[in-house]
Amino acid sequence: MSLIELLVVAAIISMMAGLLALGLKGMKSPAIQGAASQVTSGLSLARQLAITKNTKAALFIAMDTNNGRIPLRHWAVGYSNRTGNWTVAKKWEPLPEGTFFLESVTNTIDNPPMPKALGEVFVFSTNYFKGGTPGLITIESTGAYQCITFSSDGAAAITGNATAIAIRIASGVADTNGDVTLTSTNQYYFVETDSIVGRIRMRAPESYR
Repeated sequence: MSLIELLVVAAIISMMAGLLALGLKGMKSPAIQGAASQVTSGLSLARQLAITKNTKAALFIAMDTNNGRIPLRHWAVGYSNRTGNWTVAKKWEPLPEGTFFLESVTNTIDNPPMPKALGEVFVFSTNYFKGGTPGLITIESTGAYQCITFSSDGAAAITGNATAIAIRIASGVADTNGDVTLTSTNQYYFVETDSIVGRIRMRAPESYR
């Protein structure tokens, strides 16, 4: 092969490698998508329970290690009865391995930046979650749980002037001690619901640009 032919081949290979790198960078982890789908289904169930039972219902996020749960990975769905107590309607289950609940945000069209740095180890804090009314719910007589709540008309119960609230599900490792390590700053999804009709949808970061 001549030198020109070699240069042409090398240029083509470089272009293909660049395109592949861009494609891989934009790909979302199947675990992240699976986790977002899980939470979307959970919020839809909570909304359905609120409407059919004419009461409040919510998706709960584990905040402690009770009964072997992993904080920020386990979640459940429940509803409030006439006495004000809460009943778990969908048992606790974990998000896929390598994913966790990072935070909740309001009016996510603002595309909030990641609150933590890559590789940073941090402990669960309710400061990361803005939650709906009442925000923290006591169930199972074990303590308070962060939640996203729906009222009996199916709308998300959101405090303040916000019109939408979303849970950000990120890529990272959450251990049984409650410590979390963020493993990616671009592998995440929002699962968003609004305060008017309770519409629930998954949103990738690029959908806000």
